[in-house]
Amino acid sequence: YPAVLRLSGRGDAVFRSPTVSGADMEVPHPWGIRICAGDAMPDLTDAAAAIAWCTRRDTGHGWYVSAPAARAGDWPGLEVDDGSGVFATDATVAAAFPLVVPDGVTLDHEPSLEDVRAAYGGWMDDRPLADLLVSADDLAHPDRAFVVAHLDGVPVGCAFVWWAEGTAYLSGIGVLESLRGRGVGKALTTAAAHVGATRPGIDVVWMFATPEGAALYDRMGFVLVDREVLLQPR
Repeated sequence: YPAVLRLSGRGDAVFRSPTVSGADMEVPHPWGIRICAGDAMPDLTDAAAAIAWCTRRDTGHGWYVSAPAARAGDWPGLEVDDGSGVFATDATVAAAFPLVVPDGVTLDHEPSLEDVRAAYGGWMDDRPLADLLVSADDLAHPDRAFVVAHLDGVPVGCAFVWWAEGTAYLSGIGVLESLRGRGVGKALTTAAAHVGATRPGIDVVWMFATPEGAALYDRMGFVLVDREVLLQPR
């Protein structure tokens, strides 16, 4: 959970209490506002304060809480919506993933800002959001790495690596819808896992996964270690 908060927070938009912490990425997306409750139900006063903080900042998308799904329904005044799985594996396992790149596809480990935004915005079908989420500072940041897949010279998919708290977090993984199911996403995930796992001092490689991506990550060798739930006002 410290890694989650460090990755989520930008600037001073944070919430802290003895049993709950939170951060606001200030982007129009459900995971833009995130609070972490650890492994147990937090103090009810802390939970209420965290909910009030999220409500004041909410843009209508809800927010994510990192907490065991079985306990999420105990949060007062909230209802549980769709959740995502947290998948992880040891860095030594990730470093040994076999990399198979489909014919005609190349992987660029030093992509331009334009290629990252084009790939990210392309598979999300939301280029303005990609422009907001990825900046030139991100590409220059020592704890960030990016991989872009090209087909015939055109960016068609991407994967990001963010290092924090002894972990490598994989994010932004996606491929244009017309190319899904051809192994491009697996190649990007594998390449990003290799990049993340081989940095000295990294013990764990992990990601959040939608139900659509869960089967692939399970086959690759990732293990479901937690559930993250989307909470919204009743």
